[in-house]
Amino acid sequence: MNTLHLRAAIGLLQGIALYALYRASNHIGWLALHPMLFSPLLLAAASLPLLCQTGLDAMRPSRLAAWLAALAAVVAAIGAHDRWRAGLENIARPDLMPGASAVLGGGLLLFIAWPLILAGEGERRWRAAYPAYFDAAWKLGLQLALSSLFLGVFWLILFLGAELFSLVGINGLRQLIEQSEFAIPASTLALSAGLHLTDVRPGIIQGLRSLLLTLLSWLLPLLAMLIAAFLALLPFTGLDSLWKTGHASALLLGASALLIFLLNTAYQDGRQASGRVIRLSQRAACLLLAPLQALAAYALALRVGQYGWSPERVFAACCVALGACYAAGYGWAALRRSPGLPGVAAANVGAAWLSLALLFALLTPLADPARISVSSQLARLQAGQANADRFDFDFLRYRGLRYGHAALLRLRDEPGMNVAIRRKAADALSEDKREAKPKTPAQAVRPRGQTALPAGFLAQDWKLAAKRAPELPSCLQDGGDECDAYVGDYSGGGKAEVLLAEKLPARWSLFRQDAHGQWTLAATYDLPGACQAPLDALAAGRARAVAPRLPDLEAGGLRLQPRYPRAERECPALRK
Repeated sequence: MNTLHLRAAIGLLQGIALYALYRASNHIGWLALHPMLFSPLLLAAASLPLLCQTGLDAMRPSRLAAWLAALAAVVAAIGAHDRWRAGLENIARPDLMPGASAVLGGGLLLFIAWPLILAGEGERRWRAAYPAYFDAAWKLGLQLALSSLFLGVFWLILFLGAELFSLVGINGLRQLIEQSEFAIPASTLALSAGLHLTDVRPGIIQGLRSLLLTLLSWLLPLLAMLIAAFLALLPFTGLDSLWKTGHASALLLGASALLIFLLNTAYQDGRQASGRVIRLSQRAACLLLAPLQALAAYALALRVGQYGWSPERVFAACCVALGACYAAGYGWAALRRSPGLPGVAAANVGAAWLSLALLFALLTPLADPARISVSSQLARLQAGQANADRFDFDFLRYRGLRYGHAALLRLRDEPGMNVAIRRKAADALSEDKREAKPKTPAQAVRPRGQTALPAGFLAQDWKLAAKRAPELPSCLQDGGDECDAYVGDYSGGGKAEVLLAEKLPARWSLFRQDAHGQWTLAATYDLPGACQAPLDALAAGRARAVAPRLPDLEAGGLRLQPRYPRAERECPALRK
């Protein structure tokens, strides 16, 4: 199997896996109730196949499999911890999706780690030459960017084609691309095609990289001049106006990051010959980074001293530590006066490994920003540095996650705690409990029409019934979603039945009474997405039983029901 076919197979398998997870997230099932398993699977399925495709020609299959297994373990730890820290174990329908910090932080960790691995495997040693790291990182970045652009244009063409066909009354293409079973695998296949095309045309990547770096490098003198002027003015203006902004640390760290980026666009792999202006700008940038980082660290220290740690300040502290690594390495390279600034390469590699360590610590319990922040705020409260009347208990309740909830319990239950603190902690917990308390079926099921719901329908123990029939609507299980209830004779049996209409997923559930008077789920009906006609007919009382076009088939003790062609199951509005 050549590389093209292998990448296509990986892309197709990735699409199937993502579609399976998508289905699991939209239906009540075992996996949908276990976010600590679902989140790692989603992160791994979304990222690792892309890394696998970029590493096919770069290392031996056995080494590739070993590295992917190691990264899968890292991703699983990040995803599981992300959902664990949210404290979702006792929630009936937990949030399955990984948080933004896990997605962005995990993606950044993989993006930094993979070029280090590719370069090392390419040269068969743990520490590769700096040009190998440079080539691997920029190739990966441009491949992902160009493949994403390819994917965007791919979908633009599909939507354009669907609109053109719809002009002549053919809606098949539109219906096809709106189906998730097509859209997800098609997207991963298109992304795989983009990765393959950029890999077999290395001249495209190298040419685009050279052009991009040359253009950006000429912005370095401008930025260096502006930062130098800013620093020169500080002795005359003072720092008070800087601190009054309230976001001095973020601004200084952003300026440092841009300076590091533009410096590396000019430095490139260390072998690039530059003009005199660029060389002077590189040396100046190396020296300007240290005062910027010192100001950022001082501003952050002032905020932490005044208000304690918060998740944002923990992230900022990691950025300051990383910036200090760059500043020390770059400053040493500039002071040595060696031609070509060879110390920049060593500083970049060291900062890359440090960034991996910091990201892993932030995304695991080692340095969880929520844990550090909660501990800091609790210490301030118990030491009397924060007044109970002005203390932000809502921070513990909403942003402290599992750690904040545990802290509120300690504040409420500790005998020697201040009475005001115990009362406010109890109020926060009770409010949290009220907001987290699920609705009962009587609150989530909304009767529609003139006929009231049969007596005993809502009073029935639906939680017990859900253990035997997990496909029950969520409005009966935990009140997670609301649904409309209609009473009528929908099967033509002459007895009152209840039809519950859900919005997400678009599904109807029909309930009938058995011989013992218990209400049971008789059947479910799936509706086409965004189709209003059946809902209008149901609300108007025009839903009726019709004879089946084809009978059910019995084979081997299993009753098989017919599934009609797509055209007969589509929304009536699309048939016109």
